[in-house]
Amino acid sequence: MKKLFKEHDLVKIISLVLLVIFVLSWIIPTGSYSTGGSFVDGEVSQLGLASIFYGFSYALQNYYMQIAFLLVVGIFYGVVSKTNGYKEMVNRFAKFGKNKEIIISLVISLIIAVLASMLNNTMVLIVFMPFLITVLRKMGLSKISALATTFGSILVGVLGVTIGTEGLDAFVSYLTYAGSDVTILTELAVRIGIFVLAYVLFSFFNVMAIKKSLNGEGAKEDLQDDAFYVEDDSKKKKHKIWPIVTCFVIVFIFMVLGFTYWNTSLTGTTIFGIEIFEEFHEKMMEVELGGIPIFQALLGGVSNVLQADIAPAFGSWYLFDFSIVIGIMTVIIAFVSRMKFNDFFANAWDGIKKMVRPTLYLVLAYLVFVFIYWSPFIPTIVNAVGELVDGFNPFIGTIQAMIASFFNTDFAFIGYTYAYYVGSFSGVEGNVMFLIFTTIYGLIQFITPISVFLLFGLSYMKIPYKKWLSYIWKFFVGMLVCLLVIFALLAYL
Repeated sequence: MKKLFKEHDLVKIISLVLLVIFVLSWIIPTGSYSTGGSFVDGEVSQLGLASIFYGFSYALQNYYMQIAFLLVVGIFYGVVSKTNGYKEMVNRFAKFGKNKEIIISLVISLIIAVLASMLNNTMVLIVFMPFLITVLRKMGLSKISALATTFGSILVGVLGVTIGTEGLDAFVSYLTYAGSDVTILTELAVRIGIFVLAYVLFSFFNVMAIKKSLNGEGAKEDLQDDAFYVEDDSKKKKHKIWPIVTCFVIVFIFMVLGFTYWNTSLTGTTIFGIEIFEEFHEKMMEVELGGIPIFQALLGGVSNVLQADIAPAFGSWYLFDFSIVIGIMTVIIAFVSRMKFNDFFANAWDGIKKMVRPTLYLVLAYLVFVFIYWSPFIPTIVNAVGELVDGFNPFIGTIQAMIASFFNTDFAFIGYTYAYYVGSFSGVEGNVMFLIFTTIYGLIQFITPISVFLLFGLSYMKIPYKKWLSYIWKFFVGMLVCLLVIFALLAYL
């Protein structure tokens, strides 16, 4: 058992979090916010042993699409990484990046952060992480620097949220229901400024670490511990990479098109006002062949049976739609590479196996969410902190947002839980509270052990949680100080 915890410290950390929640559920009464931001006391809602087993099942049931998506990504790389074209592409990119490690890392980090900030589903970015990690490590970056450049940059985008990221629109929707007048564009200019500040500060520390790793830790690490390691075949026959590059570009294009709010957000706020994709989708679904709406039947099935549009217009895609694109690209790459039928399934299974471990960790993180959903005692703590002062205080609000975010993997659920409280503030105070909860949630994801992207990255790359904390703590403290100054200036000037 000791060896298990030493090699898999995330098991210990998440188990400790689960234990803390389990114990506190027996001590702290539950609570909730009602109309006008008034707090309603509840009863103590103890979690039992049966909660662990049922909670695991509940997490699988409610987050099955995220889990399935990660396994699809595993299948994709299990197949693609065995092709000569992919190996050639990785090695060429790594060779191109030699002696340009810092500038390449900065560009990659910026692109990832911008996409994470703008796309309405952040998890889709994971499809490119194994490729980028392999390339960065072959360029000479250490594992921790490669993690920061990829998954760390996703968190920069979540912190500097603009019009996207996971759950923002749902968060706004709950606030609107509670009577708030904030929209997805509220304090957008400030949030863009925070994004720039976060990227610059994060890049400063990351560049310092990269410089150290190029001639130190990165050069000494065994590259073959990469889940989808690609050997250097520079002495072998050159292979065409354009089919693989084309498939990756297509996946990227569909990702951007599918998960950007081209016209309006889900709450109806106009973002770019581009209606062409919705109009094209509507006309395409009306095309009939022999009296049958052919595209609706092929892409969506019988709508009155499914009660859902599973092939919506660009801008309203689901992980399901994107998974289909990845699956099709996987088959195309295997076909173009002339991969044998049996090898295809063997490689796909190998990819799944490599994704099982990080996926299981995510299930444990979702289990934490299930626990605080079943026993909502965190609002009681948040309310107790709020009662330390009368009225609005940005510093107290920051502490409340930190507590609310630390045990939470779902930003939309924060909106569901604290909508009436945050929505009870109006005018400048309401805008600042909205800003506090959105940005602090992103900042906390850098350190909480149940952060979905951090947890997946650490488990995928087998990096100890303690090592990440020692890497990121300076950025975390520096960014927290900057945010407190921004909140105070907006609130009191």
